[in-house]
Amino acid sequence: MKRNKLILILGLAGAVIFSSGCGKAQNTSKESKPVMAKEAKNVVETSGVVKVSNIENIVIDLPMGAQAKASSISVRDGQKVKKGDKLVELDLSDYNTLVTQKQKTIDADWTLRKDMITTNQKSAQSLKISAEQAELDGLKAKLNRTYISSGSIICDMDNAVISEVNYNRGDVITAQQKVLSLMDLNSIYVVANVDEEFIKDVQEGKSVTIIPKFDKSNKVTGKVTKIPSKAVKQNGETTIPVEISVDASSKLLPDYSVDVEISKN
Repeated sequence: MKRNKLILILGLAGAVIFSSGCGKAQNTSKESKPVMAKEAKNVVETSGVVKVSNIENIVIDLPMGAQAKASSISVRDGQKVKKGDKLVELDLSDYNTLVTQKQKTIDADWTLRKDMITTNQKSAQSLKISAEQAELDGLKAKLNRTYISSGSIICDMDNAVISEVNYNRGDVITAQQKVLSLMDLNSIYVVANVDEEFIKDVQEGKSVTIIPKFDKSNKVTGKVTKIPSKAVKQNGETTIPVEISVDASSKLLPDYSVDVEISKN
C-alpha cells in the first residue's frame, strides 16, 4: 500500500513539473517574438529638428549722434507674434533733431541763393543744396523699413517667433548689433538625420509623417524636398541631413525635436 502511495505522489509531482515547464515554454515563446526590424518596415524611421528658412534680422542703422534708443521692449525670446504687433518702442529724439537741423540748413541755403547775383554763384549754390538734400533723403530712408512704424519696431510677418533680443530698455541701438530676429512660421521645414545605411531608401517627393515629441498625437504630413550630396559625421556616426517640407497648417515651432517616418513607396 505504501509503495502504491509513493508511486502516486511521484506521478502527481511529475505532472505538476511537466505542466509548469510547458507553461514557461509558452511564455518564453511569446516574450521572444521578434520585433519588426527598421529595414523590414515600409518606412525609414529617424529623428529631426524643426527649422525655418526665412529669418529676418532687425537692424537700425543711424549715424553717430543720431542713434535710436530702446524706450521699451515688449517681447522676449521665443514669444509668438503676428503682423503689426509692437516689438520695441524707439526714442528717436536725437535722430529727429538731426533731420530738423539739416532741413533748416537747406532752407537757409535756398534763401542765400535767391540773393545771389551771378549765374556761377547760383549754380554752385544749387549743387551744394542738391548734395545736402541727398544727404537728408538718405537719412530719412534709413527708417523707411517695413518693420518700422510710428517710431516703433513692429512685426512685418503674418506669424513669427522672436529670437535673440539683444537690447534692454534704455540701450543705445547700433548698426553693429541687430535688435532682434523674426523667425517666419510660414517657412517651417524639418531637417531629419538619416543614417547612411538607409539613405538609399529615401527619395525626393516621398511622403513623410512627422511626429512632434512634445505631442505625439499631433501628427503632421510633409514631403522630402532635398537630399544633400554631402554627409555629416558626428560622434562617430555618419548621417545625411534630409530636408522635409511641412504642411502650412502645422503647429510646429522652431528648434523643436520630432520623429519622422519617411515612406519608401
